[in-house]
Amino acid sequence: GNVCCPKVNLKTSNVKHKLRSVFGDYKLHLGVDGSVTTCNGCPVLKHSNLPLYLYRDRQGRWVAGQEIGAVRGSLRGGQSEDPGLGMDCPCQATMWQCYDKGWQDDSTVRVGKCQVFRQGY
Repeated sequence: GNVCCPKVNLKTSNVKHKLRSVFGDYKLHLGVDGSVTTCNGCPVLKHSNLPLYLYRDRQGRWVAGQEIGAVRGSLRGGQSEDPGLGMDCPCQATMWQCYDKGWQDDSTVRVGKCQVFRQGY
């Protein structure tokens, strides 16, 4: 899979969200050799300021968490009509859940595409 967005913005409409630190800009995560890091066949995106990652899990959902490939992160996004559908990019997730003593639906979470105006974003 290839992400259609080299940079996305994970946001919430809830200003008092428990997981405030998870939100923000994520962009393609490059390894030491300059190649894009992948997880389950899709590129990994990294938070602009924190050691947080947005990656695809084995079920095809997008997960935000501290460890690439971990089964459970802080947030996960899928599609309500077919949660197992492999989405190539987190911008395709229509339904997000946050982890709080189990997965809870969270309708405040959205992923926005970031405009890339220049090379080297």
